[in-house]
Amino acid sequence: MRIAAFNACAALAAGLMLAGAQPAQAISVEVQGTPAAVMAGDDFSVDIVITGIVDEIITAWDIDVAFDRTLLSNSFAILFNGSLGGVDTIAGGSIDNLAGLTDLYMVSLLSDAEIRALQCPGDVCAPTLTIASVEFTALADGVPVISLVNWGLANDVKCANNLQCYPALIPEPGALALLGLGLVGLALLRRRAA
Repeated sequence: MRIAAFNACAALAAGLMLAGAQPAQAISVEVQGTPAAVMAGDDFSVDIVITGIVDEIITAWDIDVAFDRTLLSNSFAILFNGSLGGVDTIAGGSIDNLAGLTDLYMVSLLSDAEIRALQCPGDVCAPTLTIASVEFTALADGVPVISLVNWGLANDVKCANNLQCYPALIPEPGALALLGLGLVGLALLRRRAA
């Protein structure tokens, strides 16, 4: 009977590990408002928007915006910090027009409950959150390409409890292999006890 209870607990723990490794929601980040074409001298801005929010709060983010440096010059970036806590945020960034890369970040100093009150009035979260607006000037005529790059260890979006929620956390192959070996061992113990 002890082994059966142990196997049930081990299976439950394994299921919780796998469930915990998956993101809570299908959150994504995208650039919105890129014009189809520009002419030299045109000024325009794009928004950086987090989409797919269901009940998650956004507590911090770090992004890299890449652009064609021969076609565009990044002139300014506006970080929307009201939904992360206004003056209770750490924010900044850098614009490198020679490399065609703008690095922006923001971290809230508020508690999760305080951020939830800001982002989810009446405990209802909006499905999108605009986190920044980036302004460009066209240096020549052409088709602008603006993208978000370098997602991973350095650039991400953090949700409740300051845990990374975008890009999605995927269990490492080594962790899954170790979990599999543990489950095989439990099955062998169960078989031996039967």
